Amino acid sequence: MNHYGPVQVELNPTAASLGALIAALNLTPPVLIKPNWGTVECYTDTQILDWTLAAIPGEKLVIESHGWARNEATLRQLPPGALTKANLRTGDDWFLNHSGAHQVLEKHRVEYLNLTEEIWAGRAADPALIQQAVEQRYAPVMCEELYSKVPARLYDLRGGSLLSLSKCKIVFYPLGVSLAIKNLFGLIPGPSRGKYHGENHASLDQNIIDINKIYRSLFTVSGLIETVNTAGFVLDEAARTLARPVGDWVFASDDTVSLDAFVSAAGGRSPDSIGHLRLAAHTFGGWDPATCQNADQSGIKIGTA
Repeated sequence: MNHYGPVQVELNPTAASLGALIAALNLTPPVLIKPNWGTVECYTDTQILDWTLAAIPGEKLVIESHGWARNEATLRQLPPGALTKANLRTGDDWFLNHSGAHQVLEKHRVEYLNLTEEIWAGRAADPALIQQAVEQRYAPVMCEELYSKVPARLYDLRGGSLLSLSKCKIVFYPLGVSLAIKNLFGLIPGPSRGKYHGENHASLDQNIIDINKIYRSLFTVSGLIETVNTAGFVLDEAARTLARPVGDWVFASDDTVSLDAFVSAAGGRSPDSIGHLRLAAHTFGGWDPATCQNADQSGIKIGTA
């Protein structure tokens, strides 16, 4: 394991070395684990999920929301079909089995909680309590309805930790990258989150930061970003994800702003060019400029942008 400021880096991880990396994080049970299951084309490696669950003692819960691209049709490059509850549930079940996540969850006896299903069922926390928790620490969120999108089950677990278990993706501008901070955007229980992008993505950066505000107000947030087997590259909004091997790297930190800045630099993106990362630095505290220098000097390259 190598350290670059607050960022830990591991090449070619094993169960033991990943366990040591996770043990060095400030995780307090109960631990919520948010994988990146946004699309079937490039998602959290199941082996990493297996090792992560094995490495975290005590109470833990895997959380994700429904997504429109997590189904067999998307894998076959077909239209995903209508976003009906039946289609989304079928796609979710198919993905859990196709990816092997279902077997990993059963192996570790860890529950998977679908946040969209919780909100559909009317099991949301009192939005006034969420608003109070957020506004004790941060400026109000832009879209107040986000206060009503937190499942009561998660609110009851507040005080524990949230691990953003992220797949590394270098993507089109204005987003630029999708890493630990952006991964929490998937906690908005859609299934479609287009309205939170706004016209020409004008609202996306703020809504990414606002959902992070909400969960940072309830949990301590840490991040782990991996490129095991694949990383994602989407350099044009109209293009499909290119999932390709780039070397098996794992990056982790309790400081997700510095973590994303380091991995952005290693992926060929200047952190200063990433709108939501600049806003995160303003809201949660910035990264040390040496972070990017460390990425350059480390020789770690996870693709070209």
